[in-house]
Amino acid sequence: MSEKKTVVVIDKSFIVRKGLAVLLNQLPNIKKIVELEEDALIYNRLSAYNPDIVIINPLLIGALHRKTVREILAVSKKTQILALVYSYVDEQQLNQYDAIIRIDDTKERMEENIKKLQKTESEDTEDESRELSDREKEILIGVVKGMINKEIADYHNISINTVITHRRNIARKLDIHSPAGLTVYAILNKLVSIEDLKM
Repeated sequence: MSEKKTVVVIDKSFIVRKGLAVLLNQLPNIKKIVELEEDALIYNRLSAYNPDIVIINPLLIGALHRKTVREILAVSKKTQILALVYSYVDEQQLNQYDAIIRIDDTKERMEENIKKLQKTESEDTEDESRELSDREKEILIGVVKGMINKEIADYHNISINTVITHRRNIARKLDIHSPAGLTVYAILNKLVSIEDLKM
């Protein structure tokens, strides 16, 4: 099955780190668990452990975008980052993490969240590279219907730059770069019907 993983747990609380480490040690496919306190040197040392999974209290990092979190932690794109939550954290901030572990989750629920991340790397890469988010599907529908970027932005109440970013991601994920190709994709995947495209 999948190879054994190295997990790094980062939190201020000794008891939270130890409790999580005990739980993680009971899971299959866990090779090594490293517990780290939050301090100024931690992020520079993290890459030395080459972690497959990082579990961190999001309040230690702050409300940053996912790419920035990865840069701060200095981890590879393959490293999965879990939010360890035991106080209020803005839901939008939690969207930047691969999964969430809450302090009041049952043991089974925590195991479930960790096991979900233990897919093979090829499955993860394929799923991420091909599957469109709900917002990307909405943008694609606008493109296929002939809307320009400004119209799509106004319709969804987002910026034109956001629309452009979504369009770039759609083209990359689907490897389709023409409006005609996107239209065929949208019809085949039942995002639009031919009737929707008639003027």
